Amino acid sequence: MTSIHHRLLAAFAIFFFTLPAGAQSLGPMQSSDLNNDGRVERFTLIDNGNGSADLQIENTGSGVLYAQNIVWAGGIGQIPSLSLAPNGSVKVHSQNDSIGRYRWSQVLTIAYRQGQYRVAGFTYSWRDTLNLPDNGTCDLNLLSGRGVVTIDNGPQRNISTSMAARPITQWSDDIAPPPECGAS
Repeated sequence: MTSIHHRLLAAFAIFFFTLPAGAQSLGPMQSSDLNNDGRVERFTLIDNGNGSADLQIENTGSGVLYAQNIVWAGGIGQIPSLSLAPNGSVKVHSQNDSIGRYRWSQVLTIAYRQGQYRVAGFTYSWRDTLNLPDNGTCDLNLLSGRGVVTIDNGPQRNISTSMAARPITQWSDDIAPPPECGAS
């Protein structure tokens, strides 16, 4: 075997053996050094089998961190994913774009602040497929308590939010957009 084969085999083994038994990874992992310790953390979404996905963070400097039920996970058109923001923050995407009349998408932005991985940003878009004026987007910076909202394709308004940044282990998929977003 060549050294490239050994590296690929090692990477597969690390990925395969670090998932909890019976867990299934949802899409590719993302890497970023959010805590600025010089080691790149690995972020993986895991289907936990109960209609939600867990976020697993490896290489944190203090073991593996799990945020259970961080986002909703459905079937086709509803599978959560990860991406990186230009500043290196990790984005956790979830959506329902295939079932029922109420469609939505949500993005949680993960940052490292005050010694913890936190949900620092919350973006939520919604639309009613039968009542077209019922739509909007709400984008919140949970660190500053400020954001913007657009409802029914109207003008963008600046808002303050009561929703605060919280550790990822205290976030769950049943947290609704705050009332100031105006989502129905």
